Amino acid sequence: MVRKVWMPENQPLVSIVTASYNSCDYIEKAILSVAAQDYPKIEHIIIDGGSKDGTLAVLRRYDGQVTWISEPDRGQSHALNKGWTRARGQILGWLDADNVYEPTAVSEAVEILSREPQAGMVYAGVRDVDETGNVVREYMPPEFSLRGFLLFREFNFIPPSSVFMRREALDHAGLLDLELHFTMDFDLWLRLGLVTEIIRAPRFWSRFLLRDTSKTGSQMDRFGWDILQVTEKFLRRPDLPEDVRRAERSIRSRLLEHAADRIVTNDFAEGRGLYRRALTVSPLTAPARLWRKVAYFYYRDSLLGRSYRGLKTRLKPVI
Repeated sequence: MVRKVWMPENQPLVSIVTASYNSCDYIEKAILSVAAQDYPKIEHIIIDGGSKDGTLAVLRRYDGQVTWISEPDRGQSHALNKGWTRARGQILGWLDADNVYEPTAVSEAVEILSREPQAGMVYAGVRDVDETGNVVREYMPPEFSLRGFLLFREFNFIPPSSVFMRREALDHAGLLDLELHFTMDFDLWLRLGLVTEIIRAPRFWSRFLLRDTSKTGSQMDRFGWDILQVTEKFLRRPDLPEDVRRAERSIRSRLLEHAADRIVTNDFAEGRGLYRRALTVSPLTAPARLWRKVAYFYYRDSLLGRSYRGLKTRLKPVI
């Protein structure tokens, strides 16, 4: 049975922006997932950063179906900003080149935003898929509050390709920060959370491709440095809500821990120091998990820890 989606009489144009660079292996799937939507008023804008593989040949096949340009840019944030600036739609989407939409994503987002005029952004769940297309996880993020978003046990629970925004909300919050290349979405959700209501739809709107060569998979430590940059900038804002300001120490501790989780993968000493800072910022509210991490990483670098690891290596049987 096909669910009937209520639509306003004057259907708004939805602009989907995709940033692309050397994405010939998957960009066509993203294009086709937009073309397969059951909503009639969509423009798909692809901003390519000057790909050197076969991406441009794919884009040329879809001339007229997508609007695209290919030229050097300053990274993903710059490309998305260029696309949103060129877009004509009242509602804006962000579809990564290696992700795809579920078939009813756009119509459901328009329906919700039409029924909830106070909301400037709506997001939904995501299905993680492997390179063969098999679903390995369904992730439904929690409902949004700015304080809860900052304190949640998982960093940045909103999947960008399952987000739709009103243009006026983005205009009010501002475009992506060009200095950020890994947590620009997190920074944008924070700024939108200060100026508009953000609501969650209990549905799945996109599929996220898990691959080792993605930014998420291959440059985890650089995410950590971006987290630190966003933390300092955001907590200095004078317009923070009172509930966020009261929880500032706990928030700073949680974000330091998130940064340490990523930085420690490449810089043990720096990551260990950040875990310690996270604990000392708010020791009374620190979860047991953080206490265990600090204890483990200091034990690991102690004389006892090094001696134990050396003994294990010497006693390991040779196969």
